[in-house]
Amino acid sequence: MTVLERITSEYSDTEDRIRLTAVTDSNATLILWLTQRLLVRLLGHFLNWLEHEAPEITHSTAIDSRAKSTLQGIAQQSAQAELPKQAAVAPNPESQHWLIREIDIKNGQDVVLLVFKCADGQRAEMSFSTQQLRQWLGILHTLWVEAEWPMTLWPEWMDGDLQTEIGTPDSPLH
Repeated sequence: MTVLERITSEYSDTEDRIRLTAVTDSNATLILWLTQRLLVRLLGHFLNWLEHEAPEITHSTAIDSRAKSTLQGIAQQSAQAELPKQAAVAPNPESQHWLIREIDIKNGQDVVLLVFKCADGQRAEMSFSTQQLRQWLGILHTLWVEAEWPMTLWPEWMDGDLQTEIGTPDSPLH
């Protein structure tokens, strides 16, 4: 199985899909195409996992949904602020193109493993820490806006504007 070491995520308006350009463990470049339909399922799983099982939430004594949303927003902003600047992975003429039909998700204690699958049986895997997952979700959120796809699946805490929740008279800070 191919292991993806690093990816660059981009929206292609001509394809109306998300393109992941990846460097593999064998130093090859691979291009994975993800449809909106598949991403909706993947993102739904990740967002649900973050809202119910992420360490920031499960270790918190805050049980109020508004407080949890605020904690999620803070964790999301923190992860995005720590996203390292790196050169984009560039496709080359020899890059294979895979249309991803299915993604297996394996949640561990501190890591999420994705196995991308094509119709012809080819597979590639990539793992994310919780922080890396939040960073990738931030990137996908930006691409989603660029694509002008419906925003209904994204929770409020992904918008990055916590000013309305933090420090207002109705939301005490502890």
